[in-house]
Amino acid sequence: MSRAEPLYRLQLVDIELDQAARTLREVETALAGNPAVQHARSELAAAQKVYATLSAQVRSLELDSKSQEARLREAEHRLYSGNVRSPKELIDLQRDIEMLKRQRDQMGEALLAAMLEMDEAQQSVARCQQALDEASAHWEGDSVALREQRRAVQERIAAGNEQRAAIVAVVSPADLSLYKTLRSKKANGVAVAVVKGKACSQCGEAPSSMLLQQARGETLVMCPNCGRILYSV
Repeated sequence: MSRAEPLYRLQLVDIELDQAARTLREVETALAGNPAVQHARSELAAAQKVYATLSAQVRSLELDSKSQEARLREAEHRLYSGNVRSPKELIDLQRDIEMLKRQRDQMGEALLAAMLEMDEAQQSVARCQQALDEASAHWEGDSVALREQRRAVQERIAAGNEQRAAIVAVVSPADLSLYKTLRSKKANGVAVAVVKGKACSQCGEAPSSMLLQQARGETLVMCPNCGRILYSV
């Protein structure tokens, strides 16, 4: 067995662990919040806010309308009670009554329009609630599969860590330190390059025959071009 072989096997395990870790992060993110459910929940919250605003507006208009109706009844009572005898005061009172009736009618129209809007908003809330219920139901099914996937990935990571520990046990501290340093510096995390067709599989450089011979033995040989450890079968 060449000196580079355990480092190559360690790299295969580390790459698998890296992939498993990425998959686990993606699964955890998906489990943390489904976009469809979040969107439906946001739409429901917005619809509920609109409905609450319109409900408050309707209540306010109803109170104003009742107050206006009370003022109108009071003015009409004064007009027909016989207590007002001054012609000028009677004319002013009649004008006030006409104005109060116009205001009452305007308030009635505004109240009716607001009530129609409130009904539409209530229907929108119902639709959004239904959409949220449906999205949540679909998500429940999806989350079962995601939880199973998470369990499987966690098992892969646990097995990979055990395998990694067994390999690390036979690697010298110096070789392990070099391997870690190279992995951290290379963009693709590849510290050990396989020799294929007498060339480095990562950069294509063709090392000398002497270097290739050394790479098969107890010497760690670095690719003269990319600086990776060469592993030659």
